[in-house]
Amino acid sequence: MLIFVNKSIIKLIVCLILCFSFLVINPCGQSANSAETEAYDSTSLIRFHVIANSDSEQDQLLKYAVRDEVLKAASPNLAESQSLAESREILLSMEGQLLEISRSVVKEWGKTYPVTLDYGVFAFPTKSYGNIVLPAGDYEAVEIKIGNAEGANWWCVLFPPLCFVNVEESTSLPVDGKPAVPLNTAAKQKKPTYQGKEIGFYLERFF
Repeated sequence: MLIFVNKSIIKLIVCLILCFSFLVINPCGQSANSAETEAYDSTSLIRFHVIANSDSEQDQLLKYAVRDEVLKAASPNLAESQSLAESREILLSMEGQLLEISRSVVKEWGKTYPVTLDYGVFAFPTKSYGNIVLPAGDYEAVEIKIGNAEGANWWCVLFPPLCFVNVEESTSLPVDGKPAVPLNTAAKQKKPTYQGKEIGFYLERFF
């Protein structure tokens, strides 16, 4: 009987220890998750959004061409930015330059689409960027609209400068669990003639 009581006491002690451990650890886990969410909420990011004229193959490829040239121009200035405010200042100062680059790409592709570039606050749905989940909400962003802007869009994060991860190696982060479209792929693809101009093919990627 004594042995039975001792075993019961031991089991009780073990149960109490486990319960106490759970109560101590769980709040820490919640705090960590909250901190991670807070680190990537709508007030700590600047996003980049490119909307294609339509979902036609050529319009989608044109979207990626605009994306590549804009990121190539912005990368040297933004890659070393230490704050959202600094990145905002850089982007606002480059607004005219980036718009001109976008329009030049469209013209080189033989298109007459109007192009607009705006820096502001825009509504975004919930999206994942690699292992980062961004909740739906209003985010600061650079938004480029090509033509009617009725096609699938492409987006990334300018601050922190996640858009520029391995740009030179022609890779990008996966978005929403799908393979990302490689950046700067024109030189590696066959270039058929289109309206008297050579157009580099990009891998198609819809969002």
